[in-house]
This record gives sequence, structure tokens and C-alpha cells, in this order.
Amino acid sequence: MKKSQIHKIIREEFVNILREETLITEVFQDPIARMLAKDRSLDNNWFKFFGAMARSFDIAWDKVPAGSFQKVSPGSPLTKKGLAIYYIKDDVENPFASTDRYGYSRDAKIYGPAVLAATINNKIAYQNDRGDSARIGGKLRRSEPIGKAIRGTMQVNKLKQIADEVYVFDLESYRGGTTALKSARAQLKMGKDKFTNHKAWKKANLDRYEDILRSRVGGRDEVDRMVAEIVKIANQAVTDAVTGVLKQDRYGDIMTTVAGQEVMLKDITQSMDNAIKDYQRYIQYENEEAGELKRGVDRGVKSYYGEKKKEYAMELKRYLKGFKTGKIKRY
Repeated sequence: MKKSQIHKIIREEFVNILREETLITEVFQDPIARMLAKDRSLDNNWFKFFGAMARSFDIAWDKVPAGSFQKVSPGSPLTKKGLAIYYIKDDVENPFASTDRYGYSRDAKIYGPAVLAATINNKIAYQNDRGDSARIGGKLRRSEPIGKAIRGTMQVNKLKQIADEVYVFDLESYRGGTTALKSARAQLKMGKDKFTNHKAWKKANLDRYEDILRSRVGGRDEVDRMVAEIVKIANQAVTDAVTGVLKQDRYGDIMTTVAGQEVMLKDITQSMDNAIKDYQRYIQYENEEAGELKRGVDRGVKSYYGEKKKEYAMELKRYLKGFKTGKIKRY
């Protein structure tokens, strides 16, 4: 191998390391985004993905807070809107692999961890350039799908069968320079930094709860009470943490107390944020169910919307139990 070729390889690896270290540690606050950007086992075009997304949708990744990406199951309805990244954690068999006349299949196994593909509003996303001007969008001439993009798997229904999990991101909340985040958690700084305005954070979350409550057309008061209690406990935990002597663990995370248990404040805020999102989905399914009844739609013994509503009600019950016992999920 020529010296020039060796130098080129070294330069490329050095650029990759720099990109990894600077982008990850300084820009991404969200742990899922950080994990995806950091994974050097993913395909090369994946390293351009976040930059291409920033150019295409005017997203300021340094202003996108932790909790903006959610991990959901491949069958979740949340995959249909915004950005969805289909991911495998380990090697998986490819049920859609084709074989040649000798019975050999090149793609019989897909090696993980890996991003299989990405979708935007439930359509396969493509990257139209490998350079620093790369953008994300629909299929164009010479464009390439995001991720592994295994031949024969590039249909959303097939991706759902192969993926272990999907990471979803609400584009509409963060596009446009992220100057006015809709997420109330954007008013906070996590980790070693202090909370800037816990009163504004409390007001924003109460407003979110009341807005969702006003959107309901009927339903069970028990669910409303559970969410109200979650919001109350979480807001009190934030207030307690930042109005007294700031307590941090050895890693710099802010600590607070819930039900006599010491927990990380970022876990409290993330759990409450997720609970409110589940509550919003509960209301949406409740409204859909009520709309079907009004239109006289007969779904048989079990209504799809009714069953989904029950699932989210059980999730909210689990969240409330965690807040009451201090056993908060770690994020």
C-alpha cells in the first residue's frame, strides 16, 4: 500500500473520531441521539445524518433537550408521524432475503447493532449526497436510503417486522431553528447545570395538563386524577430540588427526594413528561372511540381505540405508582 493511501486512511479515521467526540459530547443532550451518533459500527452515511437533518429541517441539535427522542415498539402509531429510526440491537435473520440460483443469500443475516432505515411521516427517508451539503428527503436520482438499507426490506411494513425498536422524534416541535421549543422541558438544563426557572417549568406543565384536559369529550375521571397527582408530585420534587441547597451526585446529576427516596431530578422530569404524552394519547384514543360511537361504527366486542385507551391508562397507573413509592424509572 502506498504512503498516500495510508495517510488518507489515517485522515479519515481522525475525522471520524473528531466528529464523534465533538458532536456527541458537546451537541447532543438527548441520550438516544447521542447513542445513535456515537455508534461507529453503523454505516458511513449515517455519520452525515444529523448534519443533513439540521440542513433539511433547520434543527439546532444543541437546543434539543433530553427526552426528545422516544423509544417505541415497531408497531406503535407514533412511528407514522415525524422522524422514525428503525433499529436492531443485535444480528437478526432477514426473512425477506432473496437467493440466487445456487441457493446463496447475501443478506440472509443483518448484522447489528444497526440502523435499518429512517422514515419521515411514514415514508422511507433518503440522503441525496454524501458530502457536507447532504440533505434528507424523498427519493431522488442518486439518493441513498438512510442506514443499512438492505435490498428487499425497504418497505415500512417489512421494517416493522425486522426492527427490535424504533426511535421517534417529533419534527414539528423542533424544526425552524428550534427557537421556540414546544416542549416545556426546554426551559431546563440537566446534569451539572442548575435549573433556570422552575416556576416557569411548573406553569408550563400545568398548562399542558389543562390543555389536554380541555380537549377531552368525555371519559373516566380516574385517569384525570392520576395525571393531576403525577404533575403535582413531579412539580413539588422540582421545587424542592432547586429552592434549597442544590444536591448533586458524584456525576453531577441533580438529586431530589420523592416518597422518601432519593432520585435523579432528570428521571423525575422525564417520567412526568412521558406520562403527560401518554395522557395526551389516551385522550386522543378516547375521542376517536367517542367519534366512532357517534357515527354508529360497529367494531364488534372490542374497539381498537378502546383497547389502546386501556393500555395507556395502565401505563399512567404504573407511572403514578412509581411517583408514590419513589421507584422512578431510570433514563
